[in-house]
Amino acid sequence: MSPSIPLLPLLVAVTTGLMIALLGPINALLQPKAGTWGLSTVVHVVGLTVSVLGLLLIQRNGFLGWTLEPSLRGGLVVGAVLGLLACALLLYRGLQQGLPWYSYLGGVIGMLVVLGTVFSIQRLGVANAMTLILASQIATAAVVGHLGLLGQAANPVSLLKMVGLGVMVVGAVVAVRN
Repeated sequence: MSPSIPLLPLLVAVTTGLMIALLGPINALLQPKAGTWGLSTVVHVVGLTVSVLGLLLIQRNGFLGWTLEPSLRGGLVVGAVLGLLACALLLYRGLQQGLPWYSYLGGVIGMLVVLGTVFSIQRLGVANAMTLILASQIATAAVVGHLGLLGQAANPVSLLKMVGLGVMVVGAVVAVRN
């Protein structure tokens, strides 16, 4: 690791790639029961609710307090309450249908992926950030597939694929260091 690159952006980029690799299988758990439109609705309602709650927390701590007028703050509170009620109803119905609770994390993960990508690109540059995100995404997807996690059929990684993954990771490290 280059001494000029701080550790936090590197960790955020790698974590973002990991989240991208988990996002598809998590959403795939929900899709058979909810359908495509239902999945999209759940993902967006949960993501929007968490985003609004994040805005309220930031505003409450004073980071955005000077930009939010009282009427906007009130609207955010109402939106957050309605969003939480919608999320609770969706989660309750899903649990009744036998869905695992984590199948509803797609919206949260999607929001974190956007934040992590922006954060990484701002601090590492687009090439370095994308290199780490993609390498982490592919390596995580290989582990998920190999172990058959999150409802995925096990797809063992061959020795040749392991060598390829190793070359990719070494290439990512070399690319980011230079």
